[in-house]
Amino acid sequence: MLSRNLQVSKRRLLLFAGSVFIVQSIRPLNKAIASLSVSQDRPYWRFCNKCYVMFYTDAETNSCAAGGTHSAQGYKFRLPFGGSETPTRQRSWRCCKKCQAMFFNGYSRKGICPAGGGHVADQTFAYVLPHDVPGTPTAQTDWRFCNKCHAMFFDGYSDKGQCAAGESHVAQGYNFVLPHSR
Repeated sequence: MLSRNLQVSKRRLLLFAGSVFIVQSIRPLNKAIASLSVSQDRPYWRFCNKCYVMFYTDAETNSCAAGGTHSAQGYKFRLPFGGSETPTRQRSWRCCKKCQAMFFNGYSRKGICPAGGGHVADQTFAYVLPHDVPGTPTAQTDWRFCNKCHAMFFDGYSDKGQCAAGESHVAQGYNFVLPHSR
């Protein structure tokens, strides 16, 4: 009788240990998946091959620092919005209502807009952009804040593009890694 009770106890112990192992294995996986997921993103962002800024393509009008309107090239970016700032995600990025460029809205001065004056923030979407993380096949590195015009520009070429504040963009701060579809 003691032997049978001991067997049942061993079985229960093994079942319990197995279920604890499974639960403990799933928890880190859920955390990893949650850290990778973006709650929301907005498509229609592109690189301008004239001024090198990130601009919103689904607007009726836009203004390019290199003259005329922006010219889209390359990847179709899907930029995350909403959520909290973290050590690798920066808040306060907005689309300018006048030129449609992505710009940093975290300073009292709003940079220089190619449509005249400072940038004017579209308050609809509060972008929280990833930075200083490795690039992937669907996330491009070398996007930077320009300390002259405050726009997000691509810093991956020796030519830095046309800045609305004159001459070329000047990179400062984080190296942003922006998600895109192929």
